[in-house]
Amino acid sequence: MAGIYIHIPFCRKACHYCNFHFSTSLGKAEAVVNSILKEIELRSSEMKEEVQTIYFGGGTPSILATVAIEQMLDAIKAHHAISSNPEITLEANPDDITTEKAKAWKEMGINRFSIGVQSFADENLLWMNRAHDARQSIQCIQTIREVGFDNFSIDLIWNARADPGRVDQRP
Repeated sequence: MAGIYIHIPFCRKACHYCNFHFSTSLGKAEAVVNSILKEIELRSSEMKEEVQTIYFGGGTPSILATVAIEQMLDAIKAHHAISSNPEITLEANPDDITTEKAKAWKEMGINRFSIGVQSFADENLLWMNRAHDARQSIQCIQTIREVGFDNFSIDLIWNARADPGRVDQRP
Protein backbone atom coordinates (compact mmCIF):
# COMPACT_ATOMS: atom_id res chain seq x y z
CA MET A 1 0.00 0.00 0.00
CA ALA A 2 1.41 3.37 -1.01
CA GLY A 3 1.06 6.50 1.06
CA ILE A 4 2.34 10.05 1.05
CA TYR A 5 3.31 11.95 4.19
CA ILE A 6 3.71 15.72 4.07
CA HIS A 7 5.43 17.34 7.06
CA ILE A 8 4.31 20.86 7.92
CA PRO A 9 6.91 22.29 10.33
CA PHE A 10 4.88 25.13 11.86
CA CYS A 11 3.16 25.47 15.24
CA ARG A 12 1.44 28.26 17.10
CA LYS A 13 3.42 27.57 20.29
CA ALA A 14 6.33 25.40 21.42
CA CYS A 15 4.79 22.63 23.52
CA HIS A 16 7.03 21.59 26.39
CA TYR A 17 6.92 17.87 25.50
CA CYS A 18 7.64 18.11 21.77
CA ASN A 19 10.90 17.01 20.17
CA PHE A 20 9.80 17.37 16.54
CA HIS A 21 11.23 19.95 14.15
CA PHE A 22 9.01 23.02 13.97
CA SER A 23 8.94 26.81 13.89
CA THR A 24 6.54 29.13 15.68
CA SER A 25 7.04 31.73 12.96
CA LEU A 26 4.95 31.45 9.80
CA GLY A 27 7.28 33.83 7.97
CA LYS A 28 8.58 31.06 5.73
CA ALA A 29 5.27 29.18 5.34
CA GLU A 30 4.71 30.21 1.73
CA ALA A 31 8.27 29.25 0.77
CA VAL A 32 7.93 25.89 2.50
CA VAL A 33 4.61 25.17 0.76
CA ASN A 34 6.14 26.14 -2.60
CA SER A 35 9.07 23.82 -1.92
CA ILE A 36 6.70 20.97 -1.08
CA LEU A 37 4.79 21.61 -4.31
CA LYS A 38 8.06 21.44 -6.27
CA GLU A 39 9.13 18.28 -4.42
CA ILE A 40 5.81 16.58 -5.26
CA GLU A 41 6.40 17.38 -8.92
CA LEU A 42 10.11 16.43 -8.98
CA ARG A 43 9.59 13.07 -7.28
CA SER A 44 6.38 12.07 -9.02
CA SER A 45 8.03 9.40 -11.14
CA GLU A 46 9.39 7.57 -8.09
CA MET A 47 6.06 6.10 -6.95
CA LYS A 48 4.35 3.78 -9.37
CA GLU A 49 1.73 2.40 -6.99
CA GLU A 50 -1.70 3.88 -6.50
CA VAL A 51 -1.73 6.11 -3.42
CA GLN A 52 -4.06 4.84 -0.70
CA THR A 53 -3.27 7.34 2.07
CA ILE A 54 -2.21 10.96 2.25
CA TYR A 55 -1.21 12.31 5.66
CA PHE A 56 -0.53 15.93 6.50
CA GLY A 57 1.46 15.87 9.75
CA GLY A 58 3.77 18.09 11.63
CA GLY A 59 4.08 20.42 13.34
CA THR A 60 0.52 21.58 12.89
CA PRO A 61 -0.81 21.50 9.31
CA SER A 62 -4.12 23.03 10.41
CA ILE A 63 -2.27 26.29 11.15
CA LEU A 64 -1.84 26.87 7.40
CA ALA A 65 -4.40 28.65 5.28
CA THR A 66 -6.83 26.17 3.75
CA VAL A 67 -5.68 27.22 0.28
CA ALA A 68 -2.15 25.96 1.06
CA ILE A 69 -3.46 22.50 2.04
CA GLU A 70 -5.61 22.48 -1.08
CA GLN A 71 -2.64 23.39 -3.30
CA MET A 72 -0.59 20.49 -1.93
CA LEU A 73 -3.48 18.07 -2.25
CA ASP A 74 -4.13 19.20 -5.82
CA ALA A 75 -0.43 18.73 -6.66
CA ILE A 76 -0.46 15.20 -5.24
CA LYS A 77 -3.56 14.37 -7.29
CA ALA A 78 -2.00 15.89 -10.43
CA HIS A 79 1.25 13.93 -10.15
CA HIS A 80 0.19 10.60 -8.64
CA ALA A 81 -2.39 7.91 -9.23
CA ILE A 82 -4.78 8.15 -6.29
CA SER A 83 -7.12 5.33 -5.26
CA SER A 84 -10.85 5.91 -5.66
CA ASN A 85 -11.30 6.15 -1.89
CA PRO A 86 -8.07 7.36 -0.27
CA GLU A 87 -7.78 8.15 3.41
CA ILE A 88 -6.64 11.78 3.63
CA THR A 89 -5.67 12.81 7.15
CA LEU A 90 -4.98 16.26 8.52
CA GLU A 91 -3.33 16.72 11.89
CA ALA A 92 -5.08 19.59 13.61
CA ASN A 93 -5.08 21.42 16.90
CA PRO A 94 -8.40 22.25 18.57
CA ASP A 95 -7.79 26.00 18.36
CA ASP A 96 -7.46 25.82 14.56
CA ILE A 97 -10.73 23.98 13.89
CA THR A 98 -13.60 26.24 12.91
CA THR A 99 -16.79 25.38 11.04
CA GLU A 100 -15.56 27.35 8.02
CA LYS A 101 -12.19 25.58 7.91
CA ALA A 102 -13.74 22.14 8.53
CA LYS A 103 -16.15 22.66 5.62
CA ALA A 104 -13.28 23.76 3.35
CA TRP A 105 -11.16 20.75 4.36
CA LYS A 106 -14.07 18.37 3.74
CA GLU A 107 -14.74 19.95 0.35
CA MET A 108 -11.12 19.46 -0.74
CA GLY A 109 -11.18 15.77 0.23
CA ILE A 110 -9.84 15.60 3.78
CA ASN A 111 -11.75 12.70 5.36
CA ARG A 112 -9.89 12.04 8.60
CA PHE A 113 -8.49 14.15 11.44
CA SER A 114 -5.81 13.45 14.00
CA ILE A 115 -6.54 16.05 16.66
CA GLY A 116 -3.88 17.12 19.16
CA VAL A 117 -6.13 17.41 22.21
CA GLN A 118 -3.44 16.07 24.60
CA SER A 119 -5.66 16.61 27.68
CA PHE A 120 -9.14 17.68 28.73
CA ALA A 121 -7.73 19.27 31.90
CA ASP A 122 -6.88 22.96 31.60
CA GLU A 123 -4.12 22.75 34.22
CA ASN A 124 -2.35 20.07 32.18
CA LEU A 125 -2.78 22.00 28.94
CA LEU A 126 -1.29 25.07 30.59
CA TRP A 127 1.62 23.01 31.93
CA MET A 128 2.23 21.59 28.43
CA ASN A 129 2.10 25.12 26.94
CA ARG A 130 -0.76 24.24 24.61
CA ALA A 131 -2.56 27.04 22.75
CA HIS A 132 -6.07 25.69 23.43
CA ASP A 133 -8.15 24.92 26.49
CA ALA A 134 -10.41 21.99 27.39
CA ARG A 135 -13.51 23.82 26.18
CA GLN A 136 -11.97 24.21 22.71
CA SER A 137 -11.12 20.49 22.65
CA ILE A 138 -14.73 19.54 23.21
CA GLN A 139 -15.99 22.21 20.79
CA CYS A 140 -13.69 21.14 17.94
CA ILE A 141 -14.97 17.56 18.14
CA GLN A 142 -18.56 18.83 18.03
CA THR A 143 -17.67 21.06 15.08
CA ILE A 144 -16.14 18.35 12.92
CA ARG A 145 -19.03 15.98 13.69
CA GLU A 146 -21.57 18.68 12.74
CA VAL A 147 -19.73 19.22 9.45
CA GLY A 148 -19.96 15.49 8.74
CA PHE A 149 -16.65 13.98 9.81
CA ASP A 150 -16.85 10.67 11.64
CA ASN A 151 -13.30 9.42 11.08
CA PHE A 152 -10.95 11.03 13.57
CA SER A 153 -8.59 10.28 16.40
CA ILE A 154 -7.49 12.40 19.32
CA ASP A 155 -4.04 12.41 20.85
CA LEU A 156 -3.97 12.24 24.64
CA ILE A 157 -0.98 12.40 26.94
CA TRP A 158 -1.57 10.25 29.97
CA ASN A 159 0.11 10.97 33.32
CA ALA A 160 2.10 13.84 31.85
CA ARG A 161 2.73 15.31 35.28
CA ALA A 162 4.37 12.45 37.14
CA ASP A 163 5.83 14.96 39.59
CA PRO A 164 3.56 18.04 39.66
CA GLY A 165 6.17 19.93 41.67
CA ARG A 166 8.64 19.91 38.79
CA VAL A 167 7.47 22.11 35.94
CA ASP A 168 10.69 21.53 34.01
CA GLN A 169 10.09 17.78 33.81
CA ARG A 170 9.24 16.53 30.34
CA PRO A 171 6.62 13.79 29.99
